[in-house]
Amino acid sequence: RLPEEDIKQVHKELALALQTIYEREFEKLLKLTKSLTNCSYICLSGGCAYNGVANAKAYKYFSKVHIPFAPSDAGSAIGACLDRHMRISPYLGPEYDNEDVLPILQEYKHKLDHTVIPVEEYLNIKVAWELKNSKIIAWFQGRMEFGARALGNRSILANPLDALMRDRLNRVIKKREGFRPFAPSVVSTSAKKFFDIQEPIPYMNQVVKSKTNLFPSATHIDGTCRVQTVTKHQNEKFYNLLLRFKEMTKCPVLLNTSFNLKDQTITRTPRQA
Repeated sequence: RLPEEDIKQVHKELALALQTIYEREFEKLLKLTKSLTNCSYICLSGGCAYNGVANAKAYKYFSKVHIPFAPSDAGSAIGACLDRHMRISPYLGPEYDNEDVLPILQEYKHKLDHTVIPVEEYLNIKVAWELKNSKIIAWFQGRMEFGARALGNRSILANPLDALMRDRLNRVIKKREGFRPFAPSVVSTSAKKFFDIQEPIPYMNQVVKSKTNLFPSATHIDGTCRVQTVTKHQNEKFYNLLLRFKEMTKCPVLLNTSFNLKDQTITRTPRQA
């Protein structure tokens, strides 16, 4: 099937068959690993560790499952460097300040309005209010994420309570298949209230069951979600925005997808943004 072609029943059956076979072989490896090591913890890596549906099955054999923020070959390349650090963070890319951003905004003043909001608290109030009213927010702050998932620094954010938001985002920005929902980011302390998780999922690499039908735009047809849990230590600015949205809606969850257009990499610079 080529991109943009109709998804036929044969495509669905092939996808299901591949996933079923992969999960079967993956479980054999998990079972063998457990028998060889008798460990309680496991770390999954390699490109297949992006298979969030299969990853959750590791809990059948292990009490803790760690999946790095970039489990593919790209992540393997920085493994030796990360091994030298006590604190491992996915926010390893470039960052920019107002001196970098303001000249770009001035250059595009015929297309963009801009306002400088010097106090982060006021910014969060404004952004949370716009999100509550179903506006789509491009959230560009701090150092860019390393890996394939937007984790709150180069993210497109939206209201997960809006049932029409998935279709709107796809129509306007992402232009991807309708069956693919966007991920929910949730304050870590509230995550177990809404999602069936075993432990925090900071890098958005597991697919788990939702305990609620509150988030239609971030939930698959089988009632599962690819969740990101967020703590203050992990990403303070994004965490504070989630708390402000919770104050306004009683919902500590935001719909989160990568800040990019279809077939493009995640936005890196202010000019790309």
